[in-house]
Amino acid sequence: MRFIYSKTSDAAFNLASEEYFLKSFKENIFFLYINAPSVICGKHQNVMGEIDFDFTKKNNIKVFRRLSGGGTVFHDLGNINFCFITNEGTGELVNFDKYLTYITRFLATKGLDASIGKRHELLLDGKKISGNASHVFKNRVMHHGTLLFDSKLNILNNCLRIDPLKYTDKAVKSVRSEVTNIKPYLKEERQTEEFSKELFNWLATEFPDSNLYDLAKVDEQKIDEILKEKFNTWNWIYGYSPQYTFEKRIDIDKNTQLKAKMTIQKGIICEIEVCSTSKDAQTLASELEAILINGLHSITEIEKKLTLLNLSTHKTLHLTNQKLLELFF
Repeated sequence: MRFIYSKTSDAAFNLASEEYFLKSFKENIFFLYINAPSVICGKHQNVMGEIDFDFTKKNNIKVFRRLSGGGTVFHDLGNINFCFITNEGTGELVNFDKYLTYITRFLATKGLDASIGKRHELLLDGKKISGNASHVFKNRVMHHGTLLFDSKLNILNNCLRIDPLKYTDKAVKSVRSEVTNIKPYLKEERQTEEFSKELFNWLATEFPDSNLYDLAKVDEQKIDEILKEKFNTWNWIYGYSPQYTFEKRIDIDKNTQLKAKMTIQKGIICEIEVCSTSKDAQTLASELEAILINGLHSITEIEKKLTLLNLSTHKTLHLTNQKLLELFF
């Protein structure tokens, strides 16, 4: 088994690395990495319906979609990510317990009594410390999971705080759980990277055929190609979301509201209705429908479209483009 310890905290690069190892290597792989602050959504989720978009934008927290299914997770420099990629026989491809048992055994060496939950999560003191997911490619399976070691849990909760009234869809939904960090339960002080290397080295002793592998330049080039073509693209992160309906209203003043309802398919606004409680805003509502239909449900694209409006013709509404932008996210 090849053991690979990532030298970067770039989430897109590490996600692309997993796909590259899964599809381009024949050997079994163990891959360990720590990402900079980011939100990672499951393959079959509606990204916009899983995150607090305003919070992630204001705090410059990047959002990505991974190759595997399951729910949304938060990564930061206090979170450890482990990934097993192995060749398996028919009927043995997805086996969460097989891989999680290694992690619980390692935690036991640190005096921690972790257990495997019903949703393939790891629990410590009844609280979640690890979410897990898998993806099958031919006879190979990728199992990856998180380990909350010293993560900023307040930021985690803010990133994953959602308004269920905004989005309607049939996408896979995340199951929210009470979480905790591993670090407070340790008898001896450890930093995240120190703990991650202890896990890496301990697992290497569990696999007699283990050998350390450093990425060659050609590996990095191919991973970078996958990153640019997929994991860092709007089409994969947002456009891959299943069809959803978005509804929101904003107050213009104490007597006037604007309400938007949109249907989005593959990231494109295919239906839109904007209405208002004020006759003065009806013309504006029609203009918004005209410029946004068949466009992307993307903050960058809608910002550009809103510059096409001549708000000076709607002076009585006292609106700005930034205020209007709030209506669509």
